[in-house]
Amino acid sequence: MPKLEEIRAAVDNNEVKGGSRFGRAVAEVIALTAERNAGADRAAFDAAIEEAARWGVATKPSMTSVSAVARIARDALASGGPLPVGEAAAAIAAAMRGFIAESERAIASLGAHGLSLFRPGQVVMTHSYSESLTFVLKAAAEACPGLTIQLMESRPLRESRLLASALADLPVRLELYSDAGMAIAARKADLCIVGADAILADGSFANKTGSLPAALICREFGVPYHVAGELSKVHLGDAAEVSMEMRPAEELVEDWEMAASGRVTVFNQFFEVVPAALVASYVTDRGVLAPAAVVEAAKAIAGAA
Repeated sequence: MPKLEEIRAAVDNNEVKGGSRFGRAVAEVIALTAERNAGADRAAFDAAIEEAARWGVATKPSMTSVSAVARIARDALASGGPLPVGEAAAAIAAAMRGFIAESERAIASLGAHGLSLFRPGQVVMTHSYSESLTFVLKAAAEACPGLTIQLMESRPLRESRLLASALADLPVRLELYSDAGMAIAARKADLCIVGADAILADGSFANKTGSLPAALICREFGVPYHVAGELSKVHLGDAAEVSMEMRPAEELVEDWEMAASGRVTVFNQFFEVVPAALVASYVTDRGVLAPAAVVEAAKAIAGAA
């Protein structure tokens, strides 16, 4: 299978995990699409780029890394209007590969920035899988001996298993809890940290369903609740533009006859929003910031672009 089709299939089948990786995967799809269509006429080239951008956003409407990639691609397409198609294709591919390189740089910096949150021997509560979260926890594990990482199961796809695999070779204790057992975990936790698929303009964020119950439980037990995410995930537009993905009912009910008969309506919402008031801080590529400061930092970057 050609690389372009291989990456698209991985995205379509939800095999790419984490908002940052999704953004980079969609960027590579658009870059490869531009290169494949470099010899096409202008109308066909423009249509191919627009189709790839629309496809990416439709696949993961909750992930602002993907919408950012689509915006960059469309801006490059518009600015390349006067250029021959071959040059426009090269410009779009360069813009996409630039996004990929910056994403990799930003996410690699999170670990060092997040170290101030951790101390040796702490119990750290987590939920779901995030590449950003993984970088933070790896750095913490190397710098702070004796950490215990609590993994909430994160049904229905059990993304916590991916996080466990990513941390398996580190000197940490790994504990698995059911999502229903979040309160049991929080009673023992010193802090909680999760990833973010989108950070919204009011300082709230969207992440895997279960992130809001975790935040509410942490507030009840006085556990600081932190979020790891690059500033490229901040969406400065209307929050309504970031829709919460719904996944197939089959992921929840498998072969349950009552659901198959239609007698039970299944809601398998994959993402939800956590209010800024529940967030102690964001671990970003510009340091550990309060929710309001994250938004201001993103605005400053947008203004300088």
